[in-house]
Amino acid sequence: MGNFAGQLPRVPFGSRVLRLKRPLLTGTDVKVFQRLYNTLLELMNPPNGPMGSPIPITGVFDRESQKAAANIQSYFGICVDGIVGPQTYRVMGQDNHAYGGPAFGSRSLATSITGGDVIVLQNRLNCLRYATILNQAATGHFDTPTSKAVLAFQGDNIVYRHWDIAFDGNVGPDTFDILWITAITGGRTLHEGINGFDTAGLQVILQNLGFYAGRIDGYFGSVTRHAVKHFQEAFGITADGICGPQTFYALGRSNPVFWYSADAFPRGRIGSLSHIQVISSTIDPVNGDQNPYGVLLAPNTFDDTNTILKHGDLLVSNINNANGVMGLGSTLERIVNGRPERFFAGAMAPIAISTSNLGATWIADYGFAPDGSQGLVQVISPNGTLFSGGDIHRDLFDGPWGMQFNFGEFYGLPVAFFSTNVLSGTIDRFTEFHPPDFNEDSVTLQIGSGFAHVGTNINTVFGPQGMIWLPMGDALYIADGADNSISVLAPVSTAQTDLGSGLKIYQGPPLNKPAGLGFNPENGNLIAVNQGDNRAIEINPRTGQLVSARLLDKTPVNPVTGAGSALFGVYVALDNNGELLVYFTNDNTNTVNVLTR
Repeated sequence: MGNFAGQLPRVPFGSRVLRLKRPLLTGTDVKVFQRLYNTLLELMNPPNGPMGSPIPITGVFDRESQKAAANIQSYFGICVDGIVGPQTYRVMGQDNHAYGGPAFGSRSLATSITGGDVIVLQNRLNCLRYATILNQAATGHFDTPTSKAVLAFQGDNIVYRHWDIAFDGNVGPDTFDILWITAITGGRTLHEGINGFDTAGLQVILQNLGFYAGRIDGYFGSVTRHAVKHFQEAFGITADGICGPQTFYALGRSNPVFWYSADAFPRGRIGSLSHIQVISSTIDPVNGDQNPYGVLLAPNTFDDTNTILKHGDLLVSNINNANGVMGLGSTLERIVNGRPERFFAGAMAPIAISTSNLGATWIADYGFAPDGSQGLVQVISPNGTLFSGGDIHRDLFDGPWGMQFNFGEFYGLPVAFFSTNVLSGTIDRFTEFHPPDFNEDSVTLQIGSGFAHVGTNINTVFGPQGMIWLPMGDALYIADGADNSISVLAPVSTAQTDLGSGLKIYQGPPLNKPAGLGFNPENGNLIAVNQGDNRAIEINPRTGQLVSARLLDKTPVNPVTGAGSALFGVYVALDNNGELLVYFTNDNTNTVNVLTR
């Protein structure tokens, strides 16, 4: 669970001059500076080479931070002194006098507040998918749509980046920090000659939309001006080459994402992550269950004061017993201080797991019978106990194999869980459930069918499994190991009929019996883990293009028997510094590991 501030003093970005001095300056403003610098190094592609090298993100303004400031100043042609003052803040997108002030971040923002800082907030949100919620260009008035847009922003960053911030529709210190490091454009009006990180963000959006073919260099020259004019002409707004509130709003209406990453050269690719660390064994300490499959990171959206499951806990499911017999495992492990602690012991071959915003964990159980005839879905409390009506049985079940939650409460949608059936190639949806009698209350509907599936028992089956739900379009992405594909169904939370097998967005190599599916919140890509060759594969779901790949276990996989296959579950989040974390289970070593930079 990412806590950006940690123990640092909370200081608004841009509120003071940052310079090398004794004692060293510390604070969240320094950490925002460091995070933004590293992000833009990865995002930009300057014609004269990069602006130096990444620096440690510590919240302490040290010599490396001073050098980074000098690199920014040198690159953008402003006074080079290694001191972060008003001019350097402006090229980093923070103009304290924008739209007449007050400075963005100088006060908390909530309903009924007006001012230039509200315009900046609305601009920053309007450049991204939140434009469809705001539904107009920035007005400077914090109204109900603005609160709803802030809620969606907070929801995206809680659910997908795992930032530990409030979900209240107001903008306080924690939300400001995440806005500064993720919503980088909109802090001032942009036009030719206005250069900086925010211009680089503008170029990214224009390039992804097909209007800009130049480098992502942060320089607003004639090429960028022409790109802005062409975009404005295409969307029927004043074509003056100036990017202000109306153009920011039009950009967001066309740019339904919540990240900045050039599709042609995405940042945060798994191929750039070099370090694999073993976090913990996953073998149950009581009965020796092994062979980890599902993995998740508990959200920070429930009250964990008196629960066993805590915010940021890793949970892992084991499907084999101590003798290695597949399908006879019964345990979920909570990873505590590098060791597995039994969390639940009443499962029946728990394949996949997912946790709701209230902390209840849903389990897709294949069942102890090899033919899947005992398959069920279980719901357990944050204390690791089965609800009294937590065993869900339905005639629709045919080898439950995947599980995903939609966090619908965060997005104004019906709260729903989704499970896959590996033996029939179908997708089920659960809604209208209430504790404790999930079996009685859950309305279950088949919303997907026709997915590829092979095999008749737990040792031979492949089919739809890993799933990721995204709020953009209420879309459910499904990885299928039977035909090496990733498909998308939509709208899944509100559909009243079977949507079939949806649209295939990718099929074929390098997918090789993909199992778990994760989402990269820094570039919007999907990450599938292959059972067939122990690689993680990154796919852009918007373009259908392969982005990168990363070998996670060097053990060769026997293509006939599957011996040596290590990968099944995957989960993606950010750490306290905003760096990508890719958690995955390894069946060969009975461990849960993390891939990092």
